[in-house]
Amino acid sequence: MKKIMLFGISSFLTVCFSMSATQIHAQKSDETAIKTVLNQETNYFFHKNYDAWATTWSHDTAASLLAIGPAGFGQITGWNAIASKYKTDIENLRPRTESEIAPFLNKTDYHIYINGNIATVSFKEGDKSPKTEMRTMIKQNGSWKILNYTLVNSDKYDMNHIMDNMKIFVGKWVLDGTPTMVPNIGGTLNSAEFELWETPTGLEQTSKFMFTDNKGVTAARPTSYEYFIPDNNTSTIFYLSVDKNLAGQTFTGRGTISSEKMNSFTVTSTYPDKPDAIESEYTVTLENGKWHQVGKRFDRDGKQTSTSTLDLRRL
Repeated sequence: MKKIMLFGISSFLTVCFSMSATQIHAQKSDETAIKTVLNQETNYFFHKNYDAWATTWSHDTAASLLAIGPAGFGQITGWNAIASKYKTDIENLRPRTESEIAPFLNKTDYHIYINGNIATVSFKEGDKSPKTEMRTMIKQNGSWKILNYTLVNSDKYDMNHIMDNMKIFVGKWVLDGTPTMVPNIGGTLNSAEFELWETPTGLEQTSKFMFTDNKGVTAARPTSYEYFIPDNNTSTIFYLSVDKNLAGQTFTGRGTISSEKMNSFTVTSTYPDKPDAIESEYTVTLENGKWHQVGKRFDRDGKQTSTSTLDLRRL
């Protein structure tokens, strides 16, 4: 009898483990299928293939789409309404190269919950500053389809947040205290005057400096110009600088703007002939009502070569 009982328990455990392994395999299979459908939907969309794109969706009256951004939100309910809008959008979509499409196919950080024929999915999409997207999936006739699409366009929120941080500094500012530079390359900064103002396309800044060199000669540097232009196509702020040396030669710089905390922003410029290498970077922070700026310069290999600080007070 004891042997029979042990055999029965062993058989029961074998069945349980077998069922568990089958369930795990089914879960992984469904997760793989869901990821495939999500990438297909993106791929078909950017390749302007409406008919194939439509096969990734559930053609149900419960299908819905919600997109939220700084300009408001858009909500569409029902497959017919979604199909009508997206057929036109796909037809009018600008053709993109494979390299332009690739970042949208880079989906990471998946979180998938499956309960029967319903699944909820969140993931991040993109190579730089990936944003989180969410989907509700439904399994119909053995195939996973998109039932709900939710997208919060955080990029535009971030862009507007940076612009708002920069607008705090609008006005005229003059040097306050003694600036520093390490290592000291010689000479003294006698005065500085910054002016930042709003334009119809963004922000513009001029900077004027008066230096005394090691020979005791004092001279004003030509006015520097900086432009900060928000681009709603890319949800980034385009940065352009125009400088002249004492000989009248013109030099331009390009870069990006970021912001890690309130009342602060960072301007990063890259080498014109090596856009992946940072040439200079400065961070402006409002501290005790003053413009506090920390600047850094780098060589082409990424090694920092100097650090400078200065404070300005508002006029």
